[in-house]
Amino acid sequence: MAETRYIGIDGGGTKTVCILGDAEGNILAESRGESSSVKSRPWEDVQRVLLTLIRDVLDQSGTEMSQLDGIFLGLAGSDRPEDRKRISDWLQTELPEGVPITVHNDAVTALAAGTWGQKGIALISGTGSIAYGFDPVTGGFVRVGGWGYLLGDEGSGFDLGRKALVAVMRAYDGRGEPTALTGLVLERWSLQHPGQLINTIYGQNNVRTAIADGSKLVMRAAADGDPIAVKLVEEAIQELEELVNTVITSMEKQQPIEESDSHHLAENTIPLVITGGLFSDRMFENRFMQTPLIRSGMFDVRLLERPPVIGAYLLALQERGFELTEVMKQRIAAFVFRK
Repeated sequence: MAETRYIGIDGGGTKTVCILGDAEGNILAESRGESSSVKSRPWEDVQRVLLTLIRDVLDQSGTEMSQLDGIFLGLAGSDRPEDRKRISDWLQTELPEGVPITVHNDAVTALAAGTWGQKGIALISGTGSIAYGFDPVTGGFVRVGGWGYLLGDEGSGFDLGRKALVAVMRAYDGRGEPTALTGLVLERWSLQHPGQLINTIYGQNNVRTAIADGSKLVMRAAADGDPIAVKLVEEAIQELEELVNTVITSMEKQQPIEESDSHHLAENTIPLVITGGLFSDRMFENRFMQTPLIRSGMFDVRLLERPPVIGAYLLALQERGFELTEVMKQRIAAFVFRK
């Protein structure tokens, strides 16, 4: 048992993290790379990133391919059957025959990291956004949002950054109110006037990431009281609140419970793991915590303090029938991740 190895991979819209550990909670290697989101990156780039990271953790830990006994991947935009099959089928050609491969959405790994593999709800607001209810025991799940930057991702870093740029251009045209965002945006990209933004933004190697990075400017302007920025933050929070509320409604519809059952969803505290770049801003987190839904007392809200990739590793172990012990938790928590 001590010789078997397990890989967990967490891939979001900005970066991908891969760890390798044994069956006893000892994390032996970590590697990081670019985004591996199948909905925003070319398939060849996704393959390259994943394979590079897998090979890197194997080399770092001195692990042979034959020692692999499971791999769990939580990748942004990858919970649709066709996406999961595509990734799994490809990996089966790169790994030894018989290695169990599980592919799911990155919200699942975030949830597992926040609850130590127990059921609950995850809310991610990073480059993209999604809310996800998941029960690892039954495999049952509900997803809301996460439809990518062209079809959704409301309340995400990209959504907020794009709206900020739109506000700047509207102010420049005279169609919108003046905003402190203009000065911050010009400073960020070393520009003389907003008219230069079109070449700057469209010329980015990864436009989605560049625009999402602009959400930080919205936070700065909102903290200083800029009305436009404050309004954008409030809109983003309302979108995230709606995601969570819809998950609860969908979970209740999927799992009808007798009226006499004291375990009805609405009558119990539900673990809600929040994570992503927007929640790393204290002002944004505090405002989210003041929404009516969160203040209802329905949720045990947990800001994710462990890297989401831990959840992928835990789920890889669960897939092989291992139960998480307190000693294993201590070993996992003791691992020092790179910043």
